[in-house]
Amino acid sequence: MKTITTLSLWFILLSYQSGFSNTLSIERVFSSPDLNGSAPTGLRFSPSGDRLSFLRPKTDNYEVLDLWEFDLKTGEPRLLVDSNSLKFGELSEAEKARRERMRISSKGIVEYFWSNKGDQIVFPAGGDLFLYKFGGKLLPLTQKHASETDVKFSPEDHYISFVRGQDLFLLEEASKKEFRITSDGKKSISNGVAEFIAQEEMDRFTGYWWSQDEKYIAYTRVDESPVKIVDRYDIQADSVVVRKQRYPEAGSANAIVQLAVVKVESVKKGAPTIQWVPLGKNTDIYLADVAWTHTGELFYQIESRDQKTLECFLYNPLNKTTVKLFSEKDPHWINLSANWRWLKKTPRLIWSSERSGFRHLYLYKKTGELIRPLTQGEYLVDSLVGVDEDQGWVYFTSNKKNNLEKHLYRVSLESPGEPESLTHEAGFHEAAMNKSASFFVHTYSAPLIPPQVSLNKASGELVAVLSKNEVKQGHPLFEFNDSLVGPEYGNFKGPSGDDIYFRIYKPKNFDAKKKYPLVVIGYGGPHVQVVGKFWGGKMEMVSEVLTTKGFIVASFDNRGSARRGKKFENYLDRAFGSVEVEDQAAGVEHLASLGFIDLKRVGFFGWSYGGYLSVSLALKKPDLYKANVAVAPVLDFALYDTHYTERYMGKPKEEVEAYKRANNLEKVSALKAKLLVMHGMADDNVLFTNTTLLFKQLQMAGKLYESVTYPGAKHGISGKENQTHVFKTVVDFFERNL
Repeated sequence: MKTITTLSLWFILLSYQSGFSNTLSIERVFSSPDLNGSAPTGLRFSPSGDRLSFLRPKTDNYEVLDLWEFDLKTGEPRLLVDSNSLKFGELSEAEKARRERMRISSKGIVEYFWSNKGDQIVFPAGGDLFLYKFGGKLLPLTQKHASETDVKFSPEDHYISFVRGQDLFLLEEASKKEFRITSDGKKSISNGVAEFIAQEEMDRFTGYWWSQDEKYIAYTRVDESPVKIVDRYDIQADSVVVRKQRYPEAGSANAIVQLAVVKVESVKKGAPTIQWVPLGKNTDIYLADVAWTHTGELFYQIESRDQKTLECFLYNPLNKTTVKLFSEKDPHWINLSANWRWLKKTPRLIWSSERSGFRHLYLYKKTGELIRPLTQGEYLVDSLVGVDEDQGWVYFTSNKKNNLEKHLYRVSLESPGEPESLTHEAGFHEAAMNKSASFFVHTYSAPLIPPQVSLNKASGELVAVLSKNEVKQGHPLFEFNDSLVGPEYGNFKGPSGDDIYFRIYKPKNFDAKKKYPLVVIGYGGPHVQVVGKFWGGKMEMVSEVLTTKGFIVASFDNRGSARRGKKFENYLDRAFGSVEVEDQAAGVEHLASLGFIDLKRVGFFGWSYGGYLSVSLALKKPDLYKANVAVAPVLDFALYDTHYTERYMGKPKEEVEAYKRANNLEKVSALKAKLLVMHGMADDNVLFTNTTLLFKQLQMAGKLYESVTYPGAKHGISGKENQTHVFKTVVDFFERNL
């Protein structure tokens, strides 16, 4: 469960490419050409800002990606590297796990990295690194087939760095000579690698950082020896592999993380000079993030084990001194965020904090002294998009207009004032800016409107349409316009008096005088918004398919869900399995009060935390829900990891009652609903043990249930065949039982 997406298969499902022709069905949705039309993914400006690259799925296989670029003068796309020209071997287990943490399910070229001069791109493929030089040259950089990962260009392009195995390496660009930075990476020790918790829950996928002048590299040394070893069974169709995985269950020991700084010249001489950055005497902490300032200091953030304090420091490698800048405190928990940036022109820090109850941007002096808030009010900043120091603008996305939408804004860096909206059409607007913040790639979507991409000036002025992506003749979605209904939105007062937002899909020939079966699709956990005016991809189509079967489909964003401010989220503090259950049940009752829901035919479908919620609803509201589907559910949060679980629940030995209330394994005797449980049998996030324990408890209680398990599948149960099977099974289950 990530800090941003948490247990969130919701957004994985949104990101799968899809399409269909002729008949609106699960088979067409999950196995046909790209439903997103021509919308590109992985858009990145070159550091120089004169090129814009992206990834595009093959027309005959949407799971395989190629590398492309847009001509910024004409807006025309051009293929750079065809993944068919590369040899792809079996990924290492470490790389498979890393991709699972990053929610990468595609194949081919799945990630790539620009040189800082903007004339080269490096990417991993088949266990080696490849360099693409503009002009059409594709060169292998390594040929060891040892699975190099986390590749980076140094700030001045003199070096390429990467992790091989559990150590950090350097490749000199001019000589192509390779240098080893660390050499003790083995068994429980790894260097330059983000540990499990950092990847899964903190959205930190790297373990090393270049200084701006290329003189130093900071890196982590991770010792996982204190972490509990659990047996994880990778159950394939024809074999079982028992993996000894170090998995930090709630309340148990975490990995010990150290932070080092090494001088690059000493590495080239074969005798690395290492400085250990002081992180304090208490080793039971989280290293949240690290970056170098433009003036040569190392900025790092330390989060306490209870996640109620976050401290920010500067380390100077020249005189080996450390200065504490400031700290954040919260009586519930601190949400980590990537919405911060060191400025270059005048050394200052743009920082984001939820201290007001909503995430806002603040301007700090380099010494850690607060200058002033940049944004304030009863709205929140979703992401810091760019900073133009010369013109004095800060760009960010926000729900300032309303919680169902996301728009791009800018606010003055130097003078207090109200933010100016740069996007206006109802829906979700995302933006990626070039380094100088003079242009941005604008991605717009809304219900039944797949992503449309354009290039805009920083003022919002349109430069070129990169992907018009209109749903017209020839678009995969066009053939089904007559079948699609689209969602309606509303809200009601929940049990706490807070507004609860909902989305509802009604059958094409809806009759308010009739009674319809209801399927609720939900998540319920923190850091996820289900109800919004965005393009829902395949999940949107699953709802549409269900309406063609005569169902009404709804979703509710209960207390604890994202983009409503910290107070709304804090309701979940020590309260898993309670407030979300009450709000979801209240949502069903609200729809029933409108007169067109058959309360004898109500079902719920959820994945991950949504799977936990589905089981919770079946057991705690047994007279309301008649058919529930839970995919990859947590059943006992004492089995889940430290950083996610302790943030909301504390440690099991200290919060016994909270864990007991949240534990569904002890409540199965209350089951009345038809229950379908689905799980990947190689899941290393929500371990398959959760589901086998549930099976045993249901059997001991004499409760009948249905189950479908997927050999070799991880948390996302990825792959079009698996995805098709999952959702065909879900639709069939609701048809049979509702």
